[in-house]
Amino acid sequence: MSRAYLYTLLAVFCWTTGPVGSKAALLAARGADRLTPIQVAFWAIGVGWLALLVILAARGRLALLGKIRARGWLTLLLMGGFGWAGYPVAMNFAYRRLPLPEALVISFLCPAFVILFQASAFGWEETRGKPEPASPLRIAAGLAVCMFGVAVIATRGDLSQLRLAQPLDGVAAALFGAVAWGVYSNLGRFVPVRPGTEARGLGDVQNFAAMTVGLLVMGGALAAGGRLAPPSGYEVALYLPEARPVAAWTIIVVMGVVNYAAGYTLWLWAVEMGERAGGAHRLPPLSYLVLVFAVAGGWLVLHEPVGAAFWPGAGLIAAGNAVILWRGRRRG
Repeated sequence: MSRAYLYTLLAVFCWTTGPVGSKAALLAARGADRLTPIQVAFWAIGVGWLALLVILAARGRLALLGKIRARGWLTLLLMGGFGWAGYPVAMNFAYRRLPLPEALVISFLCPAFVILFQASAFGWEETRGKPEPASPLRIAAGLAVCMFGVAVIATRGDLSQLRLAQPLDGVAAALFGAVAWGVYSNLGRFVPVRPGTEARGLGDVQNFAAMTVGLLVMGGALAAGGRLAPPSGYEVALYLPEARPVAAWTIIVVMGVVNYAAGYTLWLWAVEMGERAGGAHRLPPLSYLVLVFAVAGGWLVLHEPVGAAFWPGAGLIAAGNAVILWRGRRRG
């Protein structure tokens, strides 16, 4: 499991560039014409797709696409629809319709859905000879502690802000986004390959195929709205030593390579490794650390304020993960 934990933490670090980079790119100004969240996501995913294409071609792994059975492409189509189109579109809509604390709390239900779908399809048992798996009750307790930490950070310690009542379409969108991520994270196990092909280790190939679907969906939506033109001429000020205004394209390229090409691929690899070790259900709660790293990154490069509630919230997220990751001795 050690490699699965490492890959998950690396994915979490890569994902941090997503919220920080998106916020920076959305702050970029060019007169009254502002970038939209879908524009930023589309072009960043496009850069990530191109980077992944080059990497796969250089490693000779593009040929593996031909090893996927026909019904496997239906699964990849669903992965693209849920993970690369449904999730970002739903979350962008939720962040526009809901107060930020409510949107964050609902969206961070996604690790719970990942574990729920893992358990329903594969159960909780670990491989023989491994320490006793965490019980569903202990996992639920750890997730609850993590979610409490998310709520503390999102509301800056004022939990009375969480009413979760209006508007209902924003709540539904955030909830769908959380479910979509849970579906995406588990569908990769159901991509059949042709006889004689090793099914494991195809996270990068699956990521590339699913990313293609998401790009086609978002590109079509942007083209229909006349917003498909590349975002040239936009700049944003970052609060780094001797930093000059940075082109939005620079931020988009970093997001594409680090967040979308590297982060998503590392996550699928981590899930594969966790499945082989029998402990895949221990990995999703680590994604709560994205919020901690994103708040810290926003403070560092954007001078976003960090209130006193951030520290107890981060501590609760760490404690929740400790509850889930703790391994007892196998009985009997």
